[in-house]
Amino acid sequence: MRGRVGFAVAVAMAAVLGSPVHAAELWVGRWAVSPSACGFGGSTPKTAALVVNDTSLNWYSGHCRIGKMYKLGHAAYIQARCSDSTDVPVTLEPRGDRLRVTWNRTKAEDLQRCK
Repeated sequence: MRGRVGFAVAVAMAAVLGSPVHAAELWVGRWAVSPSACGFGGSTPKTAALVVNDTSLNWYSGHCRIGKMYKLGHAAYIQARCSDSTDVPVTLEPRGDRLRVTWNRTKAEDLQRCK
């Protein structure tokens, strides 16, 4: 009996340790100014969707890797390294079903989650 219990505990621990549970950050997803901008394409903050995952950002200006990042509350302050070799400061601040984005120190855009 002791061997079966030990085996069951080992299997349970392996299941927990082998598949870490990561809570998705609130800013991960697809965001746009309006539902009509949720598609693909667009060359301005008003016409393009912002796509954010754990390691990168894609918006009107292109693809950027998340470099340095720190969080304060729910907001993320990111130093992004973009495909044109520029470093861009980005702030992502979730506010319910909206996301306030400051990209390269420009005026903040309030985006809504795409469905």
